[in-house]
Amino acid sequence: MNVLVIDVGTSSMRGILFEHQGKCLTEKQEFYQATYLENSWVEQNPADWENALYSILKQSVAEAENMGEKIDAISITSQRSSVIPVDENIRPLSNAIMWQDKRTNHICESMENLNDKVFSLCGSRVNPVFSGSKMMWIREERPEIYAKTYKFMVIPDYLIYLMTGRICTDYTYGSRSLLMNIRTHEWDDELLEIFHVEKEKLCELVEPGSVCGHITKAFAEITGCQGGIPVITAGGDQQCGAIGQGVVKKGVMSVTTGTGGYLITATDQVPENLEQDAICNFSSVKGQYILESSVLTCCSAFDWFRRQFYPDSSFDEINREVEQTPIGSHGCLCVPYFMGRSTPDWNNMAKAEFANVTLGTTKQDMLRSLLEGICYEIRNGIDIMNKYVKVSDIYINGGLSNSAPFNDIQTNVYGMKIIRRGKADATARGALMIAATAMGIFENVEKAFECISRQDEVKIYLPDDKKILEYERYRAQMNRIYKRAWGEKQKDGKFEFHI
Repeated sequence: MNVLVIDVGTSSMRGILFEHQGKCLTEKQEFYQATYLENSWVEQNPADWENALYSILKQSVAEAENMGEKIDAISITSQRSSVIPVDENIRPLSNAIMWQDKRTNHICESMENLNDKVFSLCGSRVNPVFSGSKMMWIREERPEIYAKTYKFMVIPDYLIYLMTGRICTDYTYGSRSLLMNIRTHEWDDELLEIFHVEKEKLCELVEPGSVCGHITKAFAEITGCQGGIPVITAGGDQQCGAIGQGVVKKGVMSVTTGTGGYLITATDQVPENLEQDAICNFSSVKGQYILESSVLTCCSAFDWFRRQFYPDSSFDEINREVEQTPIGSHGCLCVPYFMGRSTPDWNNMAKAEFANVTLGTTKQDMLRSLLEGICYEIRNGIDIMNKYVKVSDIYINGGLSNSAPFNDIQTNVYGMKIIRRGKADATARGALMIAATAMGIFENVEKAFECISRQDEVKIYLPDDKKILEYERYRAQMNRIYKRAWGEKQKDGKFEFHI
């Protein structure tokens, strides 16, 4: 059985045709770009995803036929919180408001007194990343669009409709909306009232790993894809990425350093002692939850620095400069809040800073301090997760994990063994595992992981006791510098930087 995984990322869509045991038969990719506007607004034309989907299906079908293969099922995973308002004919009424858009900052700030209530119901504080605040903004600021809106969709909902004609969204996306009750698995009337969104404007909720529908005749005619094959919602990209790395049971954590940084660990229930320093979402594994922490900029911050200071340097050259700069970056500190801070305090107005810079500071120092700052912020998240689930193994993934010097920083800042498994395709393989389980090929996702990952190349990074001590001393020193530099600016207590 062959499964075509559609992986909808922030900068591109990939279509990977897998044999059910994990062999990649063909891979296609279509690139696109969001539009970055003033005031941290970020939008994208839904036609970008529609066109990419059609193109990938046409190419994948043709190549599969050339190999004597066929597509037996489609599994879709996607970025999670971008909102598309559509009319009764499921035509987009505007550009999508993207997950990283900040236009709802003022709404979220005005609702801070509701954080306790919102968190108790949906597992997250009010924040501008999740889709509910974006829907509320459309109602308040674009009432003519709100009035015409038949459904609010996230990207995978729209693509599933194009393929199957069914309108639905799965729990992993619902739990990133601020509108779904984390315990009842339903749209919550109290949350809907808080955000002033009518339930009828939301899609039907289904479990991840569900067959949402089957390829329609119209979609088959456009793409050449066989009509009637099942389409499976595998859940959000971060959920699938974690599964692809092995987060299929408690005690395992994935750390993905992609555009942003995401920490995910599994739990069988909502922790009774859960505080507002982590996010509780649904897992793509049926009956399971995830705890999540995030750093809003990782690769995006590194790419910015590389463009500004290393435009003509190869990644190998940059890696050598990181290796040649000592731990602590000669005292230079980077607070990596280039797009604000997410967990644990959701300070959207926080900004990145390079501190303790002297006339002796070099761009090499600043480069390493940026990478160290990202790792320290991730370490904060690991410490928080350990309050709820004892983490025994950390699997790493994402663009920055391609750098051996960065992985050396990671393992010693975390003080734990870290494991990099296979290629950088954990998200797609997680979506394959969900689909293969849904189709009955494997008994459960854990069995699917064991089978599909058994041929993986595994790279293990082990911490060094001396380096751990150096980083711990550096953490203490940098915390003092941070408090001295920022103490007066943060009197309202909105956020602290603990390293």
